[in-house]
Amino acid sequence: MGLETNELRYLDLKNYLCRQIYEGAFQNGEKIPSERQLALDYEVSRITVRKALAILEAEDLVVREVGNGTRVTLRNYGNETSLDMIALVAPSKNPFFSRFIAEFQKCVWSHDALLLYVEAPANTSLEDCLYRLYSKNIRNAVVWPDDLPVNMEKLMRLRSIGMNLVFFDTDDALPYADSVFLDNEDAVRTLLQNQKKQHKNSLYIGWDKREISNLRKREDAFRQMQPESQVLSIPWSRNRKISKEGLEQIKAQINQMEEGLILCGTGELGRQMEECLWQVKNEKAREAFSLAFIDDVEGFRYYPIARYNQNLGQISEKIYQRLKAQTTEGRSWKAKAWHVPGDYILDER
Repeated sequence: MGLETNELRYLDLKNYLCRQIYEGAFQNGEKIPSERQLALDYEVSRITVRKALAILEAEDLVVREVGNGTRVTLRNYGNETSLDMIALVAPSKNPFFSRFIAEFQKCVWSHDALLLYVEAPANTSLEDCLYRLYSKNIRNAVVWPDDLPVNMEKLMRLRSIGMNLVFFDTDDALPYADSVFLDNEDAVRTLLQNQKKQHKNSLYIGWDKREISNLRKREDAFRQMQPESQVLSIPWSRNRKISKEGLEQIKAQINQMEEGLILCGTGELGRQMEECLWQVKNEKAREAFSLAFIDDVEGFRYYPIARYNQNLGQISEKIYQRLKAQTTEGRSWKAKAWHVPGDYILDER
């Protein structure tokens, strides 16, 4: 079957071969069909094939050897592209989302770039969404995967064909993307060490979705710093609403405690935890319990709250600078994880 007819058919062929590479049709070092075979298969001239292969060679996607054919070369380094347009692929349902996108938009505009927000449609993988952006010549993307799985093989291939990637809130994309996220160990340590009351007991409440990097890191940090304390893992929900089963688990745990520090891994858990604490202990809890959580959300009413908020301004600037580094460092670029400290706030109400 021939390619779409137009005066730039070599670009059609080049883009088609890029998609083949992304989809895994060729392994690293594998030969692609000969010029003659490509011309026959796609009903184009040998000149058109050579132009397409010349572009792929200039982009280090293939190596052409006289008498030995053309081989695919998958690579993992920065891609020289313009930073005029940056795509943000992120979940709109996360209650933390609106604050993050507002800060990142401000950062991008300050660097004279445009921001395009994209949410991966249902039944579309994160990587296929990124490839769609690539096919529209958008080569710089910031990704907040939330609870979406990450396909490392396809990330590597996206990097190879020319995408620059920074992941926010996770380091699961290493070594194919820079990762920028909250310093979770500092968050847990700070909340544990800065309580005004000394408690005999402490309880950590977090979601049980350990595939999400930050959720896992916060729980692990608490377990390491408070090995004798209790950890309660609540069934995960994409809408961040604690299920009836989860609420019963929390209430049962609170009923067993006369006093203590309750540290919640996320702000939305903290807000719902406050409601549970009020229902079970009511006003008595103001003296007996301390409530702390990571990442602020609205809706707290009853108790003094200690919180550790992400510094979204610093995080946004770090994300932008890591994208910029990928566009300028080329072969010398190596993916790294960047931990950004947050801010401790005590609301005594």
